Amino acid sequence: MRSIAIVTALAEELAPLLRSAEIERRLMVAGRRCAIGTLHGIPVAMMAGGDGLACAESSVRELLNTVEASRVIGIGIAGALSSDLKRGEIVRAARVIAEDGTSIECDATPGGVTLLTANAIVTGSAEKRALASRHPQAAAVDTESLGWARAAATAGVPVSIFRVIFDRTDEDLPRIVAAAHGRVDRGAVVRQALLHPAIIPDLIRLRGRIREAAETIAEFVTTNVAGPTDELEKYLQQTSRTFALCIPLLPPPTRQEVTLAYLLFRIADTFEDASEWPAAMRVRALADFCELLRDPDAEAARRLAHEWQTSHPTAHAGYLDLLAHVPAVLDAFRALPAAPKEIMRTHVIRSAEGMSGYVSRTTPQGNLQLTDLADLRQYCYTVAGIVGEMLTELFLLGSERLAPVAQDLRERASTFGEALQLVNILKDAASDRSEGRTYIPGQVPVGEVFALARADLDVATDYTLRMQREGAPRGVVAFAALPVALARATLDRVEKFGPGAKVSRPEVYRIVRRLDRSLDANKPALERS
Repeated sequence: MRSIAIVTALAEELAPLLRSAEIERRLMVAGRRCAIGTLHGIPVAMMAGGDGLACAESSVRELLNTVEASRVIGIGIAGALSSDLKRGEIVRAARVIAEDGTSIECDATPGGVTLLTANAIVTGSAEKRALASRHPQAAAVDTESLGWARAAATAGVPVSIFRVIFDRTDEDLPRIVAAAHGRVDRGAVVRQALLHPAIIPDLIRLRGRIREAAETIAEFVTTNVAGPTDELEKYLQQTSRTFALCIPLLPPPTRQEVTLAYLLFRIADTFEDASEWPAAMRVRALADFCELLRDPDAEAARRLAHEWQTSHPTAHAGYLDLLAHVPAVLDAFRALPAAPKEIMRTHVIRSAEGMSGYVSRTTPQGNLQLTDLADLRQYCYTVAGIVGEMLTELFLLGSERLAPVAQDLRERASTFGEALQLVNILKDAASDRSEGRTYIPGQVPVGEVFALARADLDVATDYTLRMQREGAPRGVVAFAALPVALARATLDRVEKFGPGAKVSRPEVYRIVRRLDRSLDANKPALERS
Protein backbone atom coordinates (compact mmCIF):
# COMPACT_ATOMS: atom_id res chain seq x y z
CA MET A 1 0.00 0.00 0.00
CA ARG A 2 1.33 3.45 -0.91
CA SER A 3 2.02 5.94 1.88
CA ILE A 4 1.81 9.68 2.26
CA ALA A 5 5.37 11.02 2.64
CA ILE A 6 5.43 13.79 5.26
CA VAL A 7 8.67 15.78 5.39
CA THR A 8 10.03 18.63 7.48
CA ALA A 9 13.35 20.37 7.71
CA LEU A 10 13.85 20.15 11.46
CA ALA A 11 13.26 17.28 13.86
CA GLU A 12 11.41 19.72 16.13
CA GLU A 13 8.88 20.37 13.34
CA LEU A 14 8.13 16.66 12.94
CA ALA A 15 7.99 15.68 16.62
CA PRO A 16 4.25 16.36 17.27
CA LEU A 17 3.20 14.25 14.29
CA LEU A 18 5.45 11.40 15.41
CA ARG A 19 3.68 11.43 18.78
CA SER A 20 0.27 11.21 17.08
CA ALA A 21 1.25 8.35 14.77
CA GLU A 22 1.39 4.61 15.26
CA ILE A 23 5.00 3.84 14.35
CA GLU A 24 5.55 0.33 12.99
CA ARG A 25 9.23 0.52 12.06
CA ARG A 26 12.07 2.95 11.43
CA LEU A 27 14.67 2.92 8.69
CA MET A 28 17.56 5.11 7.54
CA VAL A 29 17.11 7.22 4.41
CA ALA A 30 19.91 9.48 3.20
CA GLY A 31 21.49 9.16 6.62
CA ARG A 32 18.30 10.27 8.39
CA ARG A 33 15.72 8.36 10.39
CA CYS A 34 12.41 7.74 8.65
CA ALA A 35 9.35 6.55 10.62
CA ILE A 36 6.93 4.18 8.86
CA GLY A 37 3.44 3.75 10.31
CA THR A 38 -0.07 5.18 10.27
CA LEU A 39 -1.60 8.54 11.16
CA HIS A 40 -5.31 8.24 11.91
CA GLY A 41 -5.21 4.93 10.06
CA ILE A 42 -3.56 6.38 6.94
CA PRO A 43 -0.17 4.88 5.95
CA VAL A 44 2.61 7.48 6.29
CA ALA A 45 6.38 7.74 5.95
CA MET A 46 7.68 10.67 8.00
CA MET A 47 11.15 12.20 7.98
CA ALA A 48 12.97 15.37 9.02
CA GLY A 49 15.14 15.76 5.92
CA GLY A 50 17.31 18.64 7.04
CA ASP A 51 17.36 22.39 6.41
CA GLY A 52 18.42 24.16 3.25
CA LEU A 53 17.43 23.79 -0.39
CA ALA A 54 20.00 21.18 -1.45
CA CYS A 55 19.48 19.00 1.60
CA ALA A 56 15.68 19.18 1.23
CA GLU A 57 15.79 18.08 -2.40
CA SER A 58 18.24 15.22 -1.91
CA SER A 59 16.52 13.80 1.18
CA VAL A 60 13.07 13.73 -0.46
CA ARG A 61 14.54 12.25 -3.62
CA GLU A 62 16.02 9.39 -1.58
CA LEU A 63 12.81 9.00 0.40
CA LEU A 64 10.76 8.59 -2.77
CA ASN A 65 13.30 6.06 -4.05
CA THR A 66 12.87 4.08 -0.82
CA VAL A 67 9.11 4.14 -0.17
CA GLU A 68 6.16 4.03 -2.55
CA ALA A 69 4.42 7.34 -1.93
CA SER A 70 1.10 8.58 -3.27
CA ARG A 71 1.81 12.15 -2.20
CA VAL A 72 4.42 14.35 -0.55
CA ILE A 73 3.37 16.75 2.19
CA GLY A 74 5.99 19.29 3.24
CA ILE A 75 5.41 21.20 6.48
CA GLY A 76 7.28 23.61 8.70
CA ILE A 77 7.78 27.23 9.66
CA ALA A 78 8.12 30.23 7.33
CA GLY A 79 8.66 33.97 7.52
CA ALA A 80 5.95 36.35 6.34
CA LEU A 81 6.66 38.59 3.35
CA SER A 82 3.10 39.89 3.31
CA SER A 83 1.97 42.21 6.10
CA ASP A 84 -1.43 40.47 5.95
CA LEU A 85 0.04 37.30 7.44
CA LYS A 86 0.19 37.01 11.21
CA ARG A 87 2.29 34.75 13.39
CA GLY A 88 0.66 31.33 13.80
CA GLU A 89 -1.33 31.58 10.55
CA ILE A 90 -1.14 28.57 8.21
CA VAL A 91 -0.60 29.03 4.47
CA ARG A 92 -0.85 26.48 1.68
CA ALA A 93 1.39 26.81 -1.36
CA ALA A 94 -0.16 27.06 -4.80
CA ARG A 95 3.37 27.28 -6.20
CA VAL A 96 6.93 27.67 -5.00
CA ILE A 97 9.43 30.02 -6.64
CA ALA A 98 13.19 30.38 -6.40
CA GLU A 99 15.07 33.65 -6.13
CA ASP A 100 15.95 33.35 -9.84
CA GLY A 101 12.23 33.26 -10.70
CA THR A 102 11.90 29.57 -11.60
CA SER A 103 8.85 27.96 -10.06
CA ILE A 104 6.99 24.68 -9.52
CA GLU A 105 3.23 24.28 -9.15
CA CYS A 106 1.95 22.50 -6.06
CA ASP A 107 -1.15 20.40 -5.49
CA ALA A 108 -3.25 23.17 -3.95
CA THR A 109 -6.87 24.09 -3.48
CA PRO A 110 -8.06 27.56 -4.58
CA GLY A 111 -6.69 30.29 -2.34
CA GLY A 112 -3.17 28.91 -2.08
CA VAL A 113 -0.29 31.39 -1.91
CA THR A 114 3.09 31.66 -3.60
CA LEU A 115 6.04 30.69 -1.41
CA LEU A 116 9.59 31.88 -2.01
CA THR A 117 12.48 29.52 -1.28
CA ALA A 118 15.46 31.74 -0.51
CA ASN A 119 19.14 30.89 -0.51
CA ALA A 120 19.61 32.09 3.04
CA ILE A 121 17.57 32.46 6.20
CA VAL A 122 15.97 35.90 6.42
CA THR A 123 16.69 37.46 9.79
CA GLY A 124 15.87 41.15 9.50
CA SER A 125 12.79 43.12 8.52
CA ALA A 126 14.90 45.13 6.07
CA GLU A 127 15.96 41.95 4.28
CA LYS A 128 12.35 40.78 4.17
CA ARG A 129 11.28 44.05 2.60
CA ALA A 130 13.99 43.62 -0.03
CA LEU A 131 12.82 40.09 -0.83
CA ALA A 132 9.19 41.21 -0.93
CA SER A 133 10.12 44.02 -3.32
CA ARG A 134 11.96 41.66 -5.69
CA HIS A 135 9.21 38.99 -5.46
CA PRO A 136 5.91 40.81 -4.89
CA GLN A 137 3.90 37.69 -5.70
CA ALA A 138 5.41 35.76 -2.74
CA ALA A 139 3.49 35.71 0.55
CA ALA A 140 6.11 33.94 2.68
CA VAL A 141 9.71 32.72 2.56
CA ASP A 142 11.41 29.49 3.60
CA THR A 143 14.52 27.55 2.62
CA GLU A 144 13.27 24.06 1.69
CA SER A 145 9.92 24.06 -0.14
CA LEU A 146 11.37 24.35 -3.64
CA GLY A 147 13.68 21.40 -2.95
CA TRP A 148 10.78 19.23 -1.81
CA ALA A 149 8.74 20.27 -4.85
CA ARG A 150 11.60 19.55 -7.28
CA ALA A 151 12.16 16.07 -5.90
CA ALA A 152 8.44 15.27 -5.99
CA ALA A 153 8.07 16.61 -9.54
CA THR A 154 11.01 14.52 -10.73
CA ALA A 155 9.41 11.41 -9.22
CA GLY A 156 5.98 12.28 -10.65
CA VAL A 157 4.41 12.49 -7.19
CA PRO A 158 1.95 15.27 -6.22
CA VAL A 159 3.24 17.65 -3.54
CA SER A 160 1.37 19.79 -1.03
CA ILE A 161 3.19 22.29 1.15
CA PHE A 162 1.88 23.88 4.33
CA ARG A 163 3.74 26.47 6.34
CA VAL A 164 2.95 28.13 9.66
CA ILE A 165 4.03 31.76 9.88
CA PHE A 166 6.83 32.00 12.43
CA ASP A 167 7.81 35.66 12.17
CA ARG A 168 6.02 38.73 10.84
CA THR A 169 7.37 41.07 8.19
CA ASP A 170 8.38 43.63 10.85
CA GLU A 171 10.02 41.10 13.15
CA ASP A 172 13.74 40.33 13.33
CA LEU A 173 15.08 36.90 14.23
CA PRO A 174 18.39 36.67 16.12
CA ARG A 175 21.12 37.04 13.50
CA ILE A 176 23.08 34.24 15.13
CA VAL A 177 20.82 31.67 13.49
CA ALA A 178 21.43 32.95 9.95
CA ALA A 179 23.67 31.03 7.61
CA ALA A 180 24.37 30.75 3.89
CA HIS A 181 22.42 28.34 1.69
CA GLY A 182 19.60 28.11 4.24
CA ARG A 183 21.56 25.93 6.66
CA VAL A 184 21.83 26.61 10.38
CA ASP A 185 25.26 25.96 11.88
CA ARG A 186 24.15 24.61 15.25
CA GLY A 187 27.72 24.31 16.43
CA ALA A 188 28.25 28.02 15.76
CA VAL A 189 25.09 28.81 17.71
CA VAL A 190 26.37 26.84 20.71
CA ARG A 191 29.78 28.50 20.54
CA GLN A 192 28.29 31.98 20.35
CA ALA A 193 25.98 31.19 23.27
CA LEU A 194 28.96 30.13 25.37
CA LEU A 195 30.90 33.25 24.43
CA HIS A 196 27.91 35.59 24.79
CA PRO A 197 25.57 34.22 27.51
CA ALA A 198 23.30 37.26 27.17
CA ILE A 199 21.80 35.75 24.01
CA ILE A 200 20.74 32.51 25.72
CA PRO A 201 17.28 33.79 26.83
CA ASP A 202 16.53 34.81 23.23
CA LEU A 203 17.54 31.36 21.99
CA ILE A 204 15.38 29.64 24.61
CA ARG A 205 12.38 31.75 23.59
CA LEU A 206 13.09 30.96 19.95
CA ARG A 207 13.10 27.23 20.62
CA GLY A 208 9.82 27.50 22.53
CA ARG A 209 8.26 29.32 19.60
CA ILE A 210 9.43 26.60 17.21
CA ARG A 211 7.74 23.96 19.37
CA GLU A 212 4.53 25.97 19.52
CA ALA A 213 4.55 26.47 15.74
CA ALA A 214 5.19 22.76 15.22
CA GLU A 215 2.18 21.87 17.37
CA THR A 216 0.03 24.26 15.33
CA ILE A 217 0.99 22.86 11.94
CA ALA A 218 0.77 19.25 13.20
CA GLU A 219 -2.75 19.82 14.50
CA PHE A 220 -3.74 21.27 11.14
CA VAL A 221 -2.23 18.40 9.15
CA THR A 222 -3.72 15.75 11.44
CA THR A 223 -7.18 17.30 11.26
CA ASN A 224 -7.35 18.46 7.65
CA VAL A 225 -4.86 16.48 5.60
CA ALA A 226 -3.90 13.07 6.93
CA GLY A 227 -7.13 12.38 8.78
CA PRO A 228 -9.58 11.75 10.09
CA THR A 229 -10.28 8.58 8.18
CA ASP A 230 -14.05 8.82 8.45
CA GLU A 231 -16.84 11.19 9.35
CA LEU A 232 -17.02 10.12 13.00
CA GLU A 233 -13.41 11.12 13.58
CA LYS A 234 -14.11 14.45 11.87
CA TYR A 235 -16.88 15.14 14.39
CA LEU A 236 -14.49 14.13 17.18
CA GLN A 237 -11.90 16.62 15.97
CA GLN A 238 -14.54 19.37 15.82
CA THR A 239 -15.93 18.82 19.30
CA SER A 240 -13.03 17.92 21.59
CA ARG A 241 -9.41 18.79 22.23
CA THR A 242 -8.47 16.31 24.97
CA PHE A 243 -10.37 13.31 23.58
CA ALA A 244 -9.24 14.11 20.04
CA LEU A 245 -5.71 13.83 21.42
CA CYS A 246 -6.31 10.64 23.45
CA ILE A 247 -8.73 8.48 21.43
CA PRO A 248 -6.37 8.02 18.42
CA LEU A 249 -3.96 6.30 20.83
CA LEU A 250 -6.38 3.38 21.27
CA PRO A 251 -6.02 0.17 19.24
CA PRO A 252 -8.82 -0.98 16.94
CA PRO A 253 -11.65 -1.80 17.44
CA THR A 254 -11.66 -0.02 20.82
CA ARG A 255 -10.69 3.22 19.13
CA GLN A 256 -13.75 3.18 16.88
CA GLU A 257 -16.02 2.18 19.78
CA VAL A 258 -14.76 4.93 22.08
CA THR A 259 -14.97 7.52 19.28
CA LEU A 260 -18.64 6.66 18.81
CA ALA A 261 -19.29 6.54 22.55
CA TYR A 262 -17.74 9.97 23.00
CA LEU A 263 -19.98 11.42 20.28
CA LEU A 264 -23.10 9.94 21.90
CA PHE A 265 -22.18 11.46 25.27
CA ARG A 266 -21.32 14.74 23.54
CA ILE A 267 -24.82 14.91 22.04
CA ALA A 268 -26.37 14.42 25.49
CA ASP A 269 -23.98 17.00 27.01
CA THR A 270 -25.01 19.52 24.35
CA PHE A 271 -28.65 19.21 25.40
CA GLU A 272 -27.76 19.46 29.09
CA ASP A 273 -25.72 22.64 28.51
CA ALA A 274 -28.19 24.21 26.03
CA SER A 275 -28.54 27.50 27.91
CA GLU A 276 -30.42 29.02 24.94
CA TRP A 277 -33.24 26.52 25.45
CA PRO A 278 -35.79 26.49 28.30
CA ALA A 279 -35.45 23.56 30.72
CA ALA A 280 -38.51 21.76 29.38
CA MET A 281 -37.07 21.76 25.86
CA ARG A 282 -33.75 20.35 27.10
CA VAL A 283 -35.52 17.61 29.08
CA ARG A 284 -37.58 16.71 26.00
CA ALA A 285 -34.49 16.53 23.80
CA LEU A 286 -32.71 14.24 26.27
CA ALA A 287 -35.76 11.96 26.42
CA ASP A 288 -36.06 11.84 22.62
CA PHE A 289 -32.35 11.07 22.34
CA CYS A 290 -32.68 8.17 24.80
CA GLU A 291 -35.57 6.83 22.78
CA LEU A 292 -33.43 6.95 19.63
CA LEU A 293 -30.77 4.90 21.40
CA ARG A 294 -33.38 2.31 22.38
CA ASP A 295 -34.83 2.26 18.87
CA PRO A 296 -32.51 3.94 16.30
CA ASP A 297 -35.30 4.79 13.83
CA ALA A 298 -33.76 6.48 10.79
CA GLU A 299 -36.72 8.72 9.96
CA ALA A 300 -37.13 9.90 13.55
CA ALA A 301 -33.40 10.59 13.72
CA ARG A 302 -33.53 12.78 10.61
CA ARG A 303 -36.54 14.72 11.87
CA LEU A 304 -35.13 15.31 15.35
CA ALA A 305 -31.65 16.17 14.09
CA HIS A 306 -33.15 18.89 11.88
CA GLU A 307 -35.18 20.27 14.78
CA TRP A 308 -32.24 20.25 17.18
CA GLN A 309 -29.71 21.78 14.81
CA THR A 310 -31.97 24.55 13.47
CA SER A 311 -33.14 25.64 16.93
CA HIS A 312 -29.52 26.47 17.89
CA PRO A 313 -29.06 25.08 21.40
CA THR A 314 -25.44 26.26 21.32
CA ALA A 315 -23.17 28.70 19.51
CA HIS A 316 -20.44 26.04 19.13
CA ALA A 317 -20.16 25.27 15.40
CA GLY A 318 -18.74 21.78 15.99
CA TYR A 319 -21.60 20.80 18.32
CA LEU A 320 -24.18 22.11 15.84
CA ASP A 321 -22.58 20.12 13.03
CA LEU A 322 -22.66 17.00 15.22
CA LEU A 323 -26.38 17.50 15.90
CA ALA A 324 -27.03 17.87 12.17
CA HIS A 325 -25.35 14.48 11.64
CA VAL A 326 -27.06 12.54 14.43
CA PRO A 327 -28.49 10.12 11.80
CA ALA A 328 -24.95 9.20 10.66
CA VAL A 329 -23.84 8.67 14.26
CA LEU A 330 -26.84 6.45 14.94
CA ASP A 331 -26.20 4.50 11.73
CA ALA A 332 -22.71 3.73 13.02
CA PHE A 333 -24.16 2.84 16.42
CA ARG A 334 -26.70 0.49 14.86
CA ALA A 335 -23.91 -1.26 12.92
CA LEU A 336 -21.89 -2.12 16.04
CA PRO A 337 -21.58 -5.69 17.30
CA ALA A 338 -24.14 -6.50 20.00
CA ALA A 339 -21.79 -6.42 23.02
CA PRO A 340 -20.24 -2.93 22.66
CA LYS A 341 -23.58 -1.56 21.42
CA GLU A 342 -25.37 -2.68 24.56
CA ILE A 343 -22.61 -1.32 26.79
CA MET A 344 -22.87 2.11 25.14
CA ARG A 345 -26.66 2.15 25.07
CA THR A 346 -26.95 1.30 28.76
CA HIS A 347 -24.43 3.84 30.00
CA VAL A 348 -25.36 6.74 27.70
CA ILE A 349 -29.04 6.40 28.63
CA ARG A 350 -28.18 6.24 32.36
CA SER A 351 -26.14 9.43 32.03
CA ALA A 352 -28.68 11.27 29.86
CA GLU A 353 -31.54 10.44 32.21
CA GLY A 354 -29.46 11.65 35.14
CA MET A 355 -28.68 14.86 33.27
CA SER A 356 -32.40 15.37 32.75
CA GLY A 357 -32.91 15.35 36.51
CA TYR A 358 -30.39 18.15 36.96
CA VAL A 359 -31.86 20.17 34.09
CA SER A 360 -35.27 19.88 35.77
CA ARG A 361 -33.79 21.57 38.84
CA THR A 362 -32.91 24.77 36.99
CA THR A 363 -34.80 27.92 37.95
CA PRO A 364 -37.12 29.73 35.51
CA GLN A 365 -34.14 32.02 34.84
CA GLY A 366 -32.10 28.97 33.77
CA ASN A 367 -29.85 28.79 36.85
CA LEU A 368 -28.60 25.60 38.51
CA GLN A 369 -27.07 25.58 42.00
CA LEU A 370 -25.70 22.38 43.52
CA THR A 371 -26.37 22.15 47.24
CA ASP A 372 -23.51 20.34 48.97
CA LEU A 373 -20.48 18.13 48.37
CA ALA A 374 -22.61 14.99 48.06
CA ASP A 375 -24.70 16.72 45.40
CA LEU A 376 -21.55 17.75 43.53
CA ARG A 377 -20.20 14.19 43.62
CA GLN A 378 -23.49 12.77 42.40
CA TYR A 379 -23.48 15.26 39.53
CA CYS A 380 -19.92 14.25 38.62
CA TYR A 381 -20.95 10.60 38.71
CA THR A 382 -23.91 11.31 36.41
CA VAL A 383 -21.95 13.14 33.72
CA ALA A 384 -18.49 11.52 34.03
CA GLY A 385 -18.40 8.63 36.49
CA ILE A 386 -20.77 6.67 34.26
CA VAL A 387 -18.42 7.41 31.36
CA GLY A 388 -15.57 5.86 33.35
CA GLU A 389 -17.70 2.77 33.98
CA MET A 390 -18.56 2.47 30.29
CA LEU A 391 -14.93 2.82 29.22
CA THR A 392 -13.91 0.13 31.66
CA GLU A 393 -16.47 -2.30 30.24
CA LEU A 394 -15.20 -1.60 26.72
CA PHE A 395 -11.60 -2.17 27.85
CA LEU A 396 -12.58 -5.45 29.52
CA LEU A 397 -14.53 -6.67 26.50
CA GLY A 398 -12.68 -9.73 25.22
CA SER A 399 -9.52 -8.92 27.25
CA GLU A 400 -8.18 -12.05 28.94
CA ARG A 401 -5.25 -10.12 30.43
CA LEU A 402 -7.51 -7.71 32.32
CA ALA A 403 -10.04 -10.33 33.44
CA PRO A 404 -8.22 -11.08 36.75
CA VAL A 405 -8.43 -7.42 37.80
CA ALA A 406 -11.86 -6.65 36.34
CA GLN A 407 -13.50 -6.07 39.72
CA ASP A 408 -10.65 -3.85 40.89
CA LEU A 409 -10.95 -1.71 37.76
CA ARG A 410 -14.73 -1.48 38.07
CA GLU A 411 -14.41 -0.23 41.65
CA ARG A 412 -12.15 2.62 40.53
CA ALA A 413 -13.86 3.41 37.23
CA SER A 414 -16.35 6.03 38.42
CA THR A 415 -13.70 7.82 40.49
CA PHE A 416 -11.55 8.03 37.35
CA GLY A 417 -14.37 9.95 35.67
CA GLU A 418 -15.11 12.05 38.76
CA ALA A 419 -11.47 13.17 38.94
CA LEU A 420 -11.46 14.57 35.41
CA GLN A 421 -14.87 16.22 35.86
CA LEU A 422 -13.87 17.94 39.11
CA VAL A 423 -10.83 19.43 37.40
CA ASN A 424 -13.03 20.72 34.57
CA ILE A 425 -15.49 22.22 37.07
CA LEU A 426 -12.70 24.02 38.94
CA LYS A 427 -11.17 25.25 35.67
CA ASP A 428 -14.48 26.44 34.19
CA ALA A 429 -16.04 27.81 37.39
CA ALA A 430 -16.13 31.42 36.18
CA SER A 431 -17.54 30.72 32.71
CA ASP A 432 -20.10 28.25 34.10
CA ARG A 433 -21.25 30.84 36.64
CA SER A 434 -21.70 33.41 33.86
CA GLU A 435 -24.08 30.97 32.15
CA GLY A 436 -26.08 30.31 35.32
CA ARG A 437 -24.45 27.06 36.45
CA THR A 438 -22.87 26.96 39.92
CA TYR A 439 -21.46 23.51 40.46
CA ILE A 440 -19.27 24.30 43.48
CA PRO A 441 -21.69 24.73 46.42
CA GLY A 442 -21.32 28.02 48.26
CA GLN A 443 -20.88 26.44 51.69
CA VAL A 444 -18.14 24.05 50.50
CA PRO A 445 -14.62 25.51 50.81
CA VAL A 446 -13.02 25.44 47.37
CA GLY A 447 -9.90 23.96 48.96
CA GLU A 448 -11.96 20.90 49.86
CA VAL A 449 -12.89 20.45 46.20
CA PHE A 450 -9.23 20.76 45.18
CA ALA A 451 -8.31 18.12 47.79
CA LEU A 452 -11.02 15.77 46.54
CA ALA A 453 -9.84 16.23 42.95
CA ARG A 454 -6.27 15.37 43.93
CA ALA A 455 -7.38 12.29 45.87
CA ASP A 456 -9.49 11.18 42.91
CA LEU A 457 -6.55 11.68 40.54
CA ASP A 458 -4.52 9.33 42.75
CA VAL A 459 -7.26 6.72 42.33
CA ALA A 460 -7.27 7.35 38.58
CA THR A 461 -3.50 6.85 38.61
CA ASP A 462 -3.89 3.53 40.42
CA TYR A 463 -6.54 2.51 37.89
CA THR A 464 -4.18 3.25 35.00
CA LEU A 465 -1.15 1.58 36.57
CA ARG A 466 -3.16 -1.53 37.37
CA MET A 467 -4.03 -1.92 33.69
CA GLN A 468 -0.40 -1.32 32.75
CA ARG A 469 0.89 -3.96 35.19
CA GLU A 470 -1.58 -6.49 33.84
CA GLY A 471 -0.34 -6.01 30.28
CA ALA A 472 -3.14 -3.92 28.79
CA PRO A 473 -2.37 -2.69 25.26
CA ARG A 474 -0.06 0.32 25.22
CA GLY A 475 -2.74 2.43 23.53
CA VAL A 476 -5.25 1.72 26.30
CA VAL A 477 -2.70 2.66 28.97
CA ALA A 478 -1.75 5.84 27.11
CA PHE A 479 -5.43 6.75 26.61
CA ALA A 480 -6.05 6.50 30.35
CA ALA A 481 -2.78 8.09 31.45
CA LEU A 482 -2.73 11.18 29.24
CA PRO A 483 -5.94 12.86 30.51
CA VAL A 484 -4.87 12.15 34.10
CA ALA A 485 -1.49 13.79 33.50
CA LEU A 486 -3.13 16.75 31.76
CA ALA A 487 -5.67 17.06 34.59
CA ARG A 488 -2.90 17.20 37.20
CA ALA A 489 -1.12 19.94 35.30
CA THR A 490 -4.40 21.84 34.82
CA LEU A 491 -5.26 21.54 38.51
CA ASP A 492 -1.86 22.98 39.46
CA ARG A 493 -2.40 25.97 37.16
CA VAL A 494 -5.96 26.62 38.32
CA GLU A 495 -4.91 26.44 41.96
CA LYS A 496 -2.14 28.94 41.27
CA PHE A 497 -3.80 31.32 38.80
CA GLY A 498 -7.52 30.78 39.31
CA PRO A 499 -10.40 29.57 37.09
CA GLY A 500 -9.80 29.79 33.37
CA ALA A 501 -6.12 28.86 33.57
CA LYS A 502 -5.10 26.31 30.96
CA VAL A 503 -2.10 24.15 30.19
CA SER A 504 -0.09 25.69 27.34
CA ARG A 505 0.65 23.80 24.14
CA PRO A 506 4.37 23.48 24.96
CA GLU A 507 3.44 21.98 28.33
CA VAL A 508 1.06 19.52 26.63
CA TYR A 509 3.98 18.61 24.34
CA ARG A 510 6.21 17.94 27.37
CA ILE A 511 3.55 15.83 29.09
CA VAL A 512 3.01 13.71 25.98
CA ARG A 513 6.76 13.31 25.54
CA ARG A 514 7.24 12.20 29.17
CA LEU A 515 4.44 9.66 28.81
CA ASP A 516 5.91 8.28 25.57
CA ARG A 517 9.35 7.94 27.16
CA SER A 518 7.93 6.14 30.19
CA LEU A 519 5.99 3.68 28.04
CA ASP A 520 8.99 3.14 25.76
CA ALA A 521 11.12 2.29 28.78
CA ASN A 522 8.45 0.08 30.39
CA LYS A 523 8.27 2.47 33.33
CA PRO A 524 5.06 3.45 35.16
CA ALA A 525 2.96 5.72 32.96
CA LEU A 526 2.04 7.96 35.91
CA GLU A 527 3.20 8.84 39.40
CA ARG A 528 0.98 9.46 42.40
CA SER A 529 1.02 12.98 43.86
